[in-house]
Order: sequence, then structure tokens, then C-alpha cells
Amino acid sequence: MPKLTFLVTGQTHEVPAGTKFLDFCRKNNAPHDFGCTVGSCGTCCLTLESGAENVNPATDDEKETVEMCTDVKGARLGCQLVINGDIAVRPIER
Repeated sequence: MPKLTFLVTGQTHEVPAGTKFLDFCRKNNAPHDFGCTVGSCGTCCLTLESGAENVNPATDDEKETVEMCTDVKGARLGCQLVINGDIAVRPIER
């Protein structure tokens, strides 16, 4: 099973492949903030410190929202992530 690590807290959780990051966070009261949950607001911007290859590719809409929110290279929206392998995430300070 893939491992999801929250670098802010050091917590690691095993999740089934194909798990949506948003769904996991909501069900487990995980330490990540969300806003609109549809990829428009950028509240959930994060970096994948490891495992970027283990999530779904960013859509053009996601890339556009990220570009409006941060200059951090490789940033993603947590509400859009699907976990397919081990990842380690860190929220982007805004």
C-alpha cells in the first residue's frame, strides 16, 4: 500500500492506491487546509517533497490555478491529487 507522509507533523499513513488526497484528509482530520475543493482557490497548494511521479498528472486548469497562487516549482493542489504510490507533502506557506 502507498504511504502518505505529512512532513509538517511527521505522520505517515498507508492508503489504498487511487485514494484522493482530499478524501483521505477529510476522513482522517489530516493536517491540511482546503477551501473550495474544486481546484479554483489555491488554498490547498502543496509541494510533493518526494513521490511526484506517484500522483496523477496536473490538468491545465490545475496548472493555471497554481500559477496564480505561487511561484514554487512543482506545486500542486491537494484537492486534485490522486495517490498511486508513496508521497511526502508539505503545505506551501501563503
